[in-house]
Amino acid sequence: MRKTATRPAVRWIAIAATVINIEIHLALALNHWREMPYIGLLFVAGAALLGAVAIGLWLDPDGERAVAWIGGSMVSAGEIVLFVLSRTVGLPGDYRETWAETPEDFFGLLSLLTEGIFIACAAYSLTRQSKPILAKRQRRQQQM
Repeated sequence: MRKTATRPAVRWIAIAATVINIEIHLALALNHWREMPYIGLLFVAGAALLGAVAIGLWLDPDGERAVAWIGGSMVSAGEIVLFVLSRTVGLPGDYRETWAETPEDFFGLLSLLTEGIFIACAAYSLTRQSKPILAKRQRRQQQM
């Protein structure tokens, strides 16, 4: 697995963005379940997956494992795509939302922001290598 180095602030920003996103999706899940059950289920599933991501980032203080970053980015990107589709072409079952007409829509826009923040943090983390990690990897390769 690829090792990455994350500054603590970046990791905590990503965790905070993830927790806010989870709260938004759980708060809106019941209303969506009533409108279209599979949409509510997607909201709960997204929140559960992001919960695993937040725990993974929290338990990895050095930010050395890429699984949480990549998984969180995939979930966040999927949520962004579904958000845009639900407001443009619609989703199966003739499900279509508005962009910014109801208070619920503004929570959706806030979730887009948190998803974008997470993806930016992940991109930063996954592209940064710290010298100590590189040095440790080189020592291990020399020992083999």
